[in-house]
Amino acid sequence: MKLILVDGFNLLSRYYFATERRRAQDPEVTVKGLLRKVDSWTTDFSHIAFFWDGTRESTHRYAMYPEYKATRNGLPEPLFEDYLKLRTALDERGILQSELTGYEADDLMGAVATAFPGESYLYSSDRDLLQLLSPNVFQIMPKKGEEQLVNEASFELMYGVKPYQFVDVKALQGDSSDNIPGVRGIGPKTATILIQHYDTIETLYMHVQNETLEAPHQKYAKKLDGHEEIALLSKRLSQIDIHAPVNTDWEAYRFGSHLF
Repeated sequence: MKLILVDGFNLLSRYYFATERRRAQDPEVTVKGLLRKVDSWTTDFSHIAFFWDGTRESTHRYAMYPEYKATRNGLPEPLFEDYLKLRTALDERGILQSELTGYEADDLMGAVATAFPGESYLYSSDRDLLQLLSPNVFQIMPKKGEEQLVNEASFELMYGVKPYQFVDVKALQGDSSDNIPGVRGIGPKTATILIQHYDTIETLYMHVQNETLEAPHQKYAKKLDGHEEIALLSKRLSQIDIHAPVNTDWEAYRFGSHLF
């Protein structure tokens, strides 16, 4: 069995902005193009599901850090209209759609992908999902004019760390798009070097506290010292909740199923 898990707003937004100039001639251009993509998946995947974000204010991340994703703007009205049209069209095709108050699409995708008994393919350009990669979990990342399939091995070649360490790197360097603070003065290169050597933020800070950083890394001690709390918060904000409550009736995910 092969399941494709689609980050709904991520895909819809990409199609919306790619077709924006053609909307005047055809108001349905975004949804029609996107549905052609969905229909093409039916030859490669036995199971298909779309996942949608709950409201930002309802999530545990917002409860921990109200500034989380605070820089994001609301949906343009035409995009919201396309969202409603798309959801109706997916229902008509018998494609499962999932959303849950308190959770983001990433959480639901992670919980389903790690539980599914076959191969799971995450369809999104969101790099946060890369932390989920495993022998049975892959990510298809759409780029302009192409798609990139990422697995554990190719991820390690690209980023120099293991998938589970990706949240630690992000937590140290921060992420302006999600408004995750990170540790001031620690950039991507330094964050990667530190996690390569100390495996996790928790282990890194154990060495900082005990003043046992290796000689090449002692120059980072001042930047790290006193910022453990914000680093751990940033990790919790970045980590996908694979224990989110999800539907595990796998027949409901089969394309064309109306069991849900």
